[in-house]
Amino acid sequence: MQYGALPYRFTKSGAPEILLVTTRQTKRWIIPKGWPIKGLKPAKSAAREAYEEAGVRGSVTTKAIGIFSYEKRSDEDGITIPCEVRVFPLL
Repeated sequence: MQYGALPYRFTKSGAPEILLVTTRQTKRWIIPKGWPIKGLKPAKSAAREAYEEAGVRGSVTTKAIGIFSYEKRSDEDGITIPCEVRVFPLL
């Protein structure tokens, strides 16, 4: 299980904008996500990942808005690990 943040904001006209970031190596679009951080609840862990990976700070909601799965590839040996990500909105 990993936790991710979906950073968003509203424009002056009230239109929502979603922030996506790219990975350094593959340049693929992602949302900031990572493993649980000891001592932090899931939403706060997601918010920390958003700061560490994208420099984004904001107010995170404690209720997840969705879940997705992906295959995480190990850097050392190339083995893939199935991961599930709970996503929290971050204003």
